[in-house]
Amino acid sequence: MKIEDIVAFAFKNIKQKRTQSLLTIIGIVIGVLAIVSLISLGYGVQNYIHEEMMKMGSNKITILPVKQLGVPPSHLFTRKEVRAIENVKGIDKIMYGWYGGCEIEYNGEKKFVSYFYANPSELRAVYEETGYDLEKGRWLENNDKYACVIGYGTAHNLFDREIDVGDVIKIKDKKFKVVGILKQIGNQQDDNSVILNLDVGEDLFGNEDKFNIILVTIKEREDIEKVSEDIKKALERSFGDEDFSVLTAKQLSETVSSILGVITIFVVGVAAISLLVGAIGISNTMHMSILERRKDIGILKAIGAETTDILAIFVVESGFLGLFGGIIGLILGILVAKGVEILAHKMGYLMVNAWISWELIVGVLAFSFLVGVVSGYFPARSGAKLNPIDTLRGE
Repeated sequence: MKIEDIVAFAFKNIKQKRTQSLLTIIGIVIGVLAIVSLISLGYGVQNYIHEEMMKMGSNKITILPVKQLGVPPSHLFTRKEVRAIENVKGIDKIMYGWYGGCEIEYNGEKKFVSYFYANPSELRAVYEETGYDLEKGRWLENNDKYACVIGYGTAHNLFDREIDVGDVIKIKDKKFKVVGILKQIGNQQDDNSVILNLDVGEDLFGNEDKFNIILVTIKEREDIEKVSEDIKKALERSFGDEDFSVLTAKQLSETVSSILGVITIFVVGVAAISLLVGAIGISNTMHMSILERRKDIGILKAIGAETTDILAIFVVESGFLGLFGGIIGLILGILVAKGVEILAHKMGYLMVNAWISWELIVGVLAFSFLVGVVSGYFPARSGAKLNPIDTLRGE
């Protein structure tokens, strides 16, 4: 039997039972929809983070008092560690401070934001190099006491009334004058933020001589890997152990992406259960279809069709059921991902992006077809082995 005949038979069988075929592929549609939307958004966020990390520049090193991201530090950096890093050859600038969360008050409303404090001169030099520009106002100066720079989201999105340069906010009942507003960055932690002078921050939050982040800029033409290793050695001597991380922009991006990648794989794995349900549905439909068409199988065999031809007809039919479900699920998944992206951007989450590629499209469709083929193979094999005489007799 020719390939075109096999495909024609398969299509004919699907058309004859449109409702049954549609109900069969619903499981595949739901599974593919969930997988496509989750993969698209997961990789979209990873790509955004990678691009933002790369904007920091290849000459930046981030130092954290933890071995693994997301794990609370066992101890913190002090000025002793800062001095140890300053003595490393190749260091150009060093910024150290504290990153945390606090409640701020404005116009009678209270909201939770992230805060960061560091020496203003160091903070400005490093921030401007990493693309953190001001929308309006000015940066903090070393002699500023109760002054602050706030993020785009803190100024424009958090409160019922927008905050402008010159307005006053409260942090722990202390009044701070807003002297600058950052441009929109794209993630809520940075956009919903407030930046303070180091001395004021230490006094306000009680973290004197304690730092949970150090950012280093190395000199031009210096080997960043060598400087990174020298920093590790200096910190081991000062810190007393290896419970810290020294990460280049590339390493930091890879670390964050790997964490997000694991989460994405886990969530996609859960969504794949829907595909399993869909595969069982296809297998059940093919089994019922074979029982209903026993006489048709007998006639085909009687006029010369081989067992492999019968097997091919049903396998192709089940494969097309999987493919049709994949196409519908893919379209819906892309629409859902794009819808989430648009909604997230309107809410200020610029890091949420839908990642669509030909690899994703082709991979999903091929996988859907394969799921259909595998699901229909065993029922098709049993149907292909039917004795034509028995089937024609109605046995």
